[in-house]
Amino acid sequence: MAEAGRAKPVEGVHEISAITYGFMASKALFSALEFDLFTHIARGADTTRALAEDAGIAENRLLTLLAALKSLGLVSETGGRLVNAPATSRYLVAGAPGDFRDYVRFVNGAFGYESFRHLDEALRGERVFPDKGFYEGLAYEGGIGGERFSSAQHTGSLGPARLMAKRVDLKDRRKLLDVGGGSGAYSIAFCAANPQLSATILDFPQTVETAKRYVREAALADRITNLAGNAVAVDWPGGHDVILMSYVWSAVGEADIAVLAKRAAAALPPGGLLLIHDFMVDDAREGPRFAAWYLLGSMLDNPSAVCLTPAYVERVLRDAGLRIENTETMLPGITMLTKAVKTPA
Repeated sequence: MAEAGRAKPVEGVHEISAITYGFMASKALFSALEFDLFTHIARGADTTRALAEDAGIAENRLLTLLAALKSLGLVSETGGRLVNAPATSRYLVAGAPGDFRDYVRFVNGAFGYESFRHLDEALRGERVFPDKGFYEGLAYEGGIGGERFSSAQHTGSLGPARLMAKRVDLKDRRKLLDVGGGSGAYSIAFCAANPQLSATILDFPQTVETAKRYVREAALADRITNLAGNAVAVDWPGGHDVILMSYVWSAVGEADIAVLAKRAAAALPPGGLLLIHDFMVDDAREGPRFAAWYLLGSMLDNPSAVCLTPAYVERVLRDAGLRIENTETMLPGITMLTKAVKTPA
């Protein structure tokens, strides 16, 4: 079950103020990435004058942005030389081992930051895009663009996908249906870890070309195929003995969650395995904070979205006729993984 996540009650006005100012810190980071400041610093533009020239920002304005970045611990300055923090160097510099700048810019910045502007409307039950979820509307029809958004998601998903592929034993499985598989990160990771496995990625048509490109780059085009469509409406292909839904339930409403669970149960053969990986808070709904924040954002995609907990996920799966194996932490403080098996009739 989920770990305890109760936060210490706030006691002073300064703590409330710190919460209200949090958006300023995130915006400073997004802007730094827009101008790729950390890459410029890593490549030798380590004075404010050199950095201003390389980034195309007037020095007086850059000094103010750098002050904010220093206050966050992202960079430091000694003897007039700018230095990236260790995590900055690893994750926010072009070509770095863990480079996920695009994920921060487009998924958390252009999408997440923009979406939270509409939180009040979502709480009132209003939809920004009346005929579709916010995710589909903004990412694929708004200003971000489907390919760019899917590529950014892929960058952020590779690490968690490889972790799950190490932790979940699929050596006796043959065919994976990756429902809502997006760029294919999880299918790629599972197929790379299990030579006998093939996969089908089912997701919106806008994701298909990006997924195909990553599958080709991973030399897995002969084992991973794509099916375009809305998972709630399109017919699911048969013959898969394991189904994965990662970050899907948090993006749909309660009625669709029940539909997806029943469709998975119907599609699996006896003994088939269902994996539900998503943001989940503990059963008391007190945390962890990152999972709670992500779930809050899910209402932007669908005002009828559910605050997912292990108990809720397991109940829905039992109602669909599946046997629960367990729910465990996947990304500490962020996601949980529920495993369920279809029992013989």
